[in-house]
Order: sequence, then structure tokens, then C-alpha cells
Amino acid sequence: MLIYMVFLAAVVLIGIPLCRNRTGKAIYCSIAGVALFVFAAIRKYTGYDYNLYGQIFLDYLKMSMDDIGEHRFEKGIAIPMKILGDMFYIDYQTMFYVYAFLFALMLMLLLWKTSDRPYLGVFFFMTLGLYFNSLNFMRQMLAAFIIVLGMRYIKTNQFFRYLIVVIFASCFHLSALVMIPFYFILKIKLTPVVLGIYAGGGLIVFIFSWQIIQFLTKTFLPKYYTPGEMPQTGEMSGTRFPIYTVFFALCLIFCFLFRKKLQEKDPFNNVWLGCMIFAFYFDLISMKHNIVGRLAIPFLVASAAVLLPRAFECMLEWCKEKFRKDRKQATISSAVAAASVAIICVGMYGYMIGNNYNGVNPYQTIFGNAVWEVPEK
Repeated sequence: MLIYMVFLAAVVLIGIPLCRNRTGKAIYCSIAGVALFVFAAIRKYTGYDYNLYGQIFLDYLKMSMDDIGEHRFEKGIAIPMKILGDMFYIDYQTMFYVYAFLFALMLMLLLWKTSDRPYLGVFFFMTLGLYFNSLNFMRQMLAAFIIVLGMRYIKTNQFFRYLIVVIFASCFHLSALVMIPFYFILKIKLTPVVLGIYAGGGLIVFIFSWQIIQFLTKTFLPKYYTPGEMPQTGEMSGTRFPIYTVFFALCLIFCFLFRKKLQEKDPFNNVWLGCMIFAFYFDLISMKHNIVGRLAIPFLVASAAVLLPRAFECMLEWCKEKFRKDRKQATISSAVAAASVAIICVGMYGYMIGNNYNGVNPYQTIFGNAVWEVPEK
């Protein structure tokens, strides 16, 4: 647990003195990107999906391209994995080097484009558990980053470019296709009426979620269709602890409190706020059905990397405006507010680590004593 805490502190705190100008911001993004890459790349047997991807890598060594064409993995993942396997057939760790590089690159690119304080994006990305997700849900996380980077086309009203981005993302995980209608949904202004519709419609979907899932799977994905009553175990059931959803609800409330200031600073923050709403809602549904939680990932990436840092900055600005006649009081209130957010987020981060969220404990590296599983060529 200690190594994760030290890593979080190091990769965030170095950004405070650096991110004072464009050059410092570039230096920070380079340092933090390398740190995030190395920490993920050198891990070994860390994360529930590590062995899953490792075994698939080994299986692909014995399969032809025709066989891979029939495999359940999306071809944007399967074909590059096969090529890597043929090139580096002894060392499947190479695959994790590539994933770690792509995640670090896309996160830093997103933060560079959207924030003057990218260390805040790193902080929220890590404390919301998304860095841990990137060690496991690699297909979904790749698709999510591609989609979030492509959300700029919502701002420029370029639907067909957005559509191409989503289709490209679906090459890594088919769930990306769900994001097509959100081009229109996220453009809707968040008025009280709209929020009421979201709440009412969301409640109906929550109550009848199993019937809706059965209809959708039977109609579009028959191989996932499960007749009868909702199962008690597996992806269709719900085993998540409520504390995760409560934490995401607090994040939503925090952002919503500063919605007016966010929209005044940039009307496009309405889209990012919509992402936070749907991130919370899909996570809420995942309390009943684990599989639905995967749909929240693009919205969570957008919320953690873009919206929460902006809401945090709005909070600090509000403190300064509230006590603008008393500099000392403004400084104290800003410090207390920032510390409160940090304590809650770091507390949740520690809770995730302590409860072995996504199998992140113990953190092992390639420099340890664990024996390599050498594939047969």
C-alpha cells in the first residue's frame, strides 16, 4: 500500500512548482508521463487481468490469423497482439510495455490540451481508481481514451468525425458504440427540466434494469442472453460495494455545486458535467449488474481528467472571491477546502488499495523473483 501512496504523492506534488508556465507544464507532463508508464510497464502479476492478457498472448502464438479472426477479442487488440507475439515470442511483458506507453501518452495528451494544472488531472485520475483500471480493463480503457480525446468534435459540431472516432474506438472494445447517441445527449443543456427527466428516466431504468438487459441481449447479443431470473453471481449480478457509488456521488455533487461558474468559464463544461452525471449513473446501475460498470469508463475518464480539476479550480476561485477583503481568511479557506478534497480522495484511494481493488496488491515488478512463464514457439 505504501508504494502506491508514495507514487501518488510524488507524481502529483512535483507538478505544483512546475506548472507555472507553458514550459513547466511541458516538463511536468513529460516527467509524469514517464513515471506513469514505468510504474505500469514494469509490474508483474499485478492486476486481476494480468494473467488473462498474458495467457491470451501465449495462446495467440499458437494460432493463425484465421483463428484469431474468430477469437472474441476485438481485432484492434488481437492483431497487434499477434504481431507482438511473433516478434517477441519469449517475452509477453512487451505487450504490457505497449499498453502502459499508450495509456500514459493519451492521458498526458488529454491533460495538456484541457488543463493548465495537469497534476490535478493526474490526482483525480488516480484517486478515482482509473489508473488501477488501466492495469486491468485495457481494452475498455484504450477505447475510453480515444473517445474522450474525440469529444472535441462535439464542441465543433462535427458529428461524422466524432462517429469515425467512436467506430475506431470500437475496434478495441465494442462497448464504445454506445457512445454514438451521446454526441446528441451530451449537447443538451442541463436545465432543471432535463435533470428531472434524467432522474425519472434513470429511476425507471434502474427498477427494470434486468428486463431491459434481457431485451437488449436477446435482440442484439443473443450469446449473452440469460433467460429467467437475474443470476446471483457473475457479470449480470451486482457485487460492488456501495462506497464506490457514494464516492462518485460526492464527486458529482462537488462538480454540480460549481456548475454555474464552470459554464461561465467555458460553456463546453456542460458536456463534461453531463459525463459526470452518466458516470455516476452507470456506476449506480453496476450495483445491480457488474457488466454495466464498464459503460461508465469513458465518462469517468472525462470526469477525472477534465471536469474535476476544473471544478477544483472553481472552488479555489470561489474561496478567494468570498473572502476577497481578507487575504488571510481567503488563504485559510482555500487551504481548508483543498485539504478536505484531498483527504476524501486520498482516503478513497487508500480504501481501494486496502481492499485490493482490481487485484493491485501486492505490487510486484519484473525485477522480483517470480518465475517467467516461457511460451513454446
